[in-house]
Amino acid sequence: MKKTLLFAGQMARRWRTVGAIAPSGGSLARTMARKVGDLADGQVIIELGPGTGVITRALVERFPRNPILAVEINEPFITPLRKEFPSATVVQGCASQLAAHLARHGLAPDNVGAVVSGLPLLTLPGDLPQQILASVASVLRPGRPYVQFTYSERAWRRFEAVGFERLPSKRVWWNVPPAVVLHFVRSEPSPQ
Repeated sequence: MKKTLLFAGQMARRWRTVGAIAPSGGSLARTMARKVGDLADGQVIIELGPGTGVITRALVERFPRNPILAVEINEPFITPLRKEFPSATVVQGCASQLAAHLARHGLAPDNVGAVVSGLPLLTLPGDLPQQILASVASVLRPGRPYVQFTYSERAWRRFEAVGFERLPSKRVWWNVPPAVVLHFVRSEPSPQ
């Protein structure tokens, strides 16, 4: 109940950065964790916008041997996330600054195995969505997964994910509202 109230308060105050009417459900979180695929032990998972930690929990359970760097901009979510997930590194900051967050915690982009995002990229202002995708591309090596969920797959068809190849998506009906898990892999840079 406490998490639901926290979420509702943040949704009312910061709807553009929260971008949902309810916290993500367990089915969505597990689907996102499965879409990451297999990772080598020790590879870092970056989670963008962990919010109340539903997806974080699925990642911690599925990848107990992989460090998680969770990047959250909304300060009220930070302390509860740190308490619930002491094995994860929770940082307050913008997802457009991933290289700096990694460096601050002594992590190298070569060690990043996957990026998982609950950010509402389609509702963020201006060119911030493209800045965030560029940030993800800068720390994710070719062939590695980027997993994003959305409530509007149709809107994502108009959204250019530069530097990523899109793989088949997965609809999750048992989420409120139903969501689509988008699966991308970092593509090889074009030769100059």
